[in-house]
Amino acid sequence: MNSWRPVPLLRLVIPFIAGIILGQVFNPSLPVYVLPSVILAFCLELFLFQFLTLSYRLRWMTGLSITFAFLLSGFQYANTGFNDRHRPEADFYKPVVLLARVSECPIIKKTGLTAVADAVSIYDSGAWKPLRTKIFIKVYGSQETPVLSYGSYFIVHGRPEKLVFFAARHSFNFRSYLYDKGIRFEMGCKKTDCYEIPGGNVSSISRLAFRARDKLLRIFREKGLSGQEFSVAAALLLGYVNEIDSHLKSAFASSGTMHILSVSGMHVGIIFLFLETALSFLSKFRHGIWFKSLIQLLFIASYAAITGFSPAVLRAATCLGFMIIGKTIRRKPEMLNVISASVFFLLVMDTSILSDVGFQLSYLAVIGIVILNKPIYDLYVTHHWLPDKIWALVAVSMAAQIATFPLSLYYFHRFPNYFILSNLVIVPLSNGIILMGILGLVFSPLPIVGNLTISALKLLLKGLNHSVLFIGSLPGAVSSGFFPTVVEVCLLYLLISFIFLFLSRRQPVFLMPALCCLIMLEVQVMTGKLSSSARNGLAVHQGSQGYVIRYMRGRDEACFYSGLRMLKDPFIADQIGNEQMAAKVNSVQQRWVNFRGWQKAAGFPELGRFGNMIIANHRRLYILDSPISKNFHLRIHADILLISRPASYNLDRLKNVFSPEIILNASTASHSKIIDWSDQARRLGIKFYDLKSSGFYQEE
Repeated sequence: MNSWRPVPLLRLVIPFIAGIILGQVFNPSLPVYVLPSVILAFCLELFLFQFLTLSYRLRWMTGLSITFAFLLSGFQYANTGFNDRHRPEADFYKPVVLLARVSECPIIKKTGLTAVADAVSIYDSGAWKPLRTKIFIKVYGSQETPVLSYGSYFIVHGRPEKLVFFAARHSFNFRSYLYDKGIRFEMGCKKTDCYEIPGGNVSSISRLAFRARDKLLRIFREKGLSGQEFSVAAALLLGYVNEIDSHLKSAFASSGTMHILSVSGMHVGIIFLFLETALSFLSKFRHGIWFKSLIQLLFIASYAAITGFSPAVLRAATCLGFMIIGKTIRRKPEMLNVISASVFFLLVMDTSILSDVGFQLSYLAVIGIVILNKPIYDLYVTHHWLPDKIWALVAVSMAAQIATFPLSLYYFHRFPNYFILSNLVIVPLSNGIILMGILGLVFSPLPIVGNLTISALKLLLKGLNHSVLFIGSLPGAVSSGFFPTVVEVCLLYLLISFIFLFLSRRQPVFLMPALCCLIMLEVQVMTGKLSSSARNGLAVHQGSQGYVIRYMRGRDEACFYSGLRMLKDPFIADQIGNEQMAAKVNSVQQRWVNFRGWQKAAGFPELGRFGNMIIANHRRLYILDSPISKNFHLRIHADILLISRPASYNLDRLKNVFSPEIILNASTASHSKIIDWSDQARRLGIKFYDLKSSGFYQEE
């Protein structure tokens, strides 16, 4: 029997995904009529195949034609999305007045508000002109009463800056993340320069959903939830993750249970089971099953909207929706078909979701559970209830981890060693929290029942947080320093596939390709070591209280720190630590910028520092930490000028003194001053980078 026959949708979605990937990689411009023409030609070919009774031996040509049609469809879909997201953008050389709409839920912090907005019009020459671009906007100032809300139209005055960043290959770069979402500009403004238009709000499903989420969060606060208990309950139940502190988030990551904080299939499944139990009486009526299914679909869609339509929730909601429809019409579909249908549905809606990390990990986890769970579960058979339930949970955890760990290593560079222990403790607790949270919200108007459920919820939340912090603090909780390439990730998945085929089918023929994958992995690792030994570069990183200048040569580095506190800066330690582990750095020498006198690094004859000048392999970097006197007439050539202290610098004078190619800002200068420096640098033909915005500066 053909093993592909039970999963026809999987046979179609694979070439569709391959076409999207090819379109995103090569992104050529194709005429719109190409796809309809080719599909029409394929339909004509299939008509000839069916009605001209061609030889049975040529039946494979039909399948090949359909496969190629879906491949080309995916290619054209990706090409359309690419041209839409990468259309040429105008540059803004002066402050402008924009009309924009908030397209994502704003994030409110103590220092201000950030939001993603769609700019729709620009005021120019006394008239409003259409504009189409995405902007990441930062509104500075206290936000007791937020000036923006989701879906609202607003007028803002300021100057959008092009999104500038240096690709961090081994650490998270927020600007790169924004760029991948199609955002090309960022803009900062004061609270007084941003005005929401009264009555200009969009009445959309998402806006209503976010309002409902805010009301539910308000109920939790009124019932006494606060601190870590509130932040975890909000994340677990409603997908609101803005108030989780970094320490707790790191503990969840170290224990291997970060997926708990992301609303996903487990959460949607519990809601489905809750509705299935609560609405079971409808099945007794003639058409009750149709009403029950409709109510379940509406509740699941509403929950997906309230939690922000995250990729994991969309995957769970669409899969569960297809399962409910199949159950209603008395069909039992193949699970891989259901998964394929949901993938196809979501990609048709938005092809860019394919590059989302949550989308990739969510589908890999559920595919791993569908394929690997039963073989792992069958390895241990017991007739006792408790050991059987424990082993079932272990099998699910192992299946999901096997399916996702190569991609997790690629994105997060670490592996949680106690993931089985974590899931045995934390998954049951999180299930109880979700159930008690639902009951607490449902019965919140009833004083006695509502207070009892909220008390139980608080107890479960404390148990969850203490368990996560304890497991995350155990010795050896995390193995870090994994930096596989895309090729290595693909080889790991091929290796897992061949080993699974060998163990399930007991055919030694799969051992040879598995061995080939191992050999190619070793070759890739050796190639990476050789490339890292040949590197030579200079980088400048900015932290919360200073900066670090790194000179890299092969597997050796010399780092100049602006102060002792920079050694303990967690952001800098993570960013630089990842880069050093990925490059297999053998030795790091630490030097200090505030040390007066000549400094040399042992083993680096091409590197030295005297005063404010650092010379690295003929590149000269000058640290400007004080204003320049008007009587200063000495000329000092510097390829890179680093502004480390805010002052009223005139870039015309700086150019006459230093003649720099590049100016870097690592100071705490105000946003308006940084904009002014950027304008002056553009006029003078000097490259200017604000390290706080670009993340860091690096050159090879």
